[in-house]
Amino acid sequence: MSSIPVGWPAEVLIRSTDPSDATSLSQAIGQVARERRWLAAVEPFSEAETRMFVQLNRAVGVPQFVAVYEMEVIGWCDVVRLYSYPGYEHNGRLGMGVISGWRGRGLGRALLDRALEAAPAAGFRRVELEVYASNTTALGLYRSRGFEVEGVKRAMRILDGRVDDVVCMARSEGEGAVGAV
Repeated sequence: MSSIPVGWPAEVLIRSTDPSDATSLSQAIGQVARERRWLAAVEPFSEAETRMFVQLNRAVGVPQFVAVYEMEVIGWCDVVRLYSYPGYEHNGRLGMGVISGWRGRGLGRALLDRALEAAPAAGFRRVELEVYASNTTALGLYRSRGFEVEGVKRAMRILDGRVDDVVCMARSEGEGAVGAV
């Protein structure tokens, strides 16, 4: 359980995701997806798809956390395994989101910190992510947590008249860390 930053209601809880969170998590992801700005998905995943995702990731022990307030998911963060090929198992991909009414209060930072703290125990030495260049708040958060830009996919997304680059970032622990040559 994470400590509650100043300004959060004491009832906000950050904990491991459970399959019983599927309905609320699906709704939270759907709310962020329908904003059509922050996630690649613009429609929600079904409750069944969300439950399966949580169950599969839980079975293999990858970090996945939710922030809950009054029994509703208000944010999530997970690090999922990218590859099962020998020599690549240490790579994870970060996914996260916070519903609009809770942004700017440190919730994303708390979720990210919790997932990154758990990543090494799950075998991850490298965590990567993709973020839209227009999401300057997220870019700043990721940089503050040691993520470095590995590349940019120019004009990768054109949606609703907006053209956006996708920034590829990663952070590594130990030998072979990002930026090491």
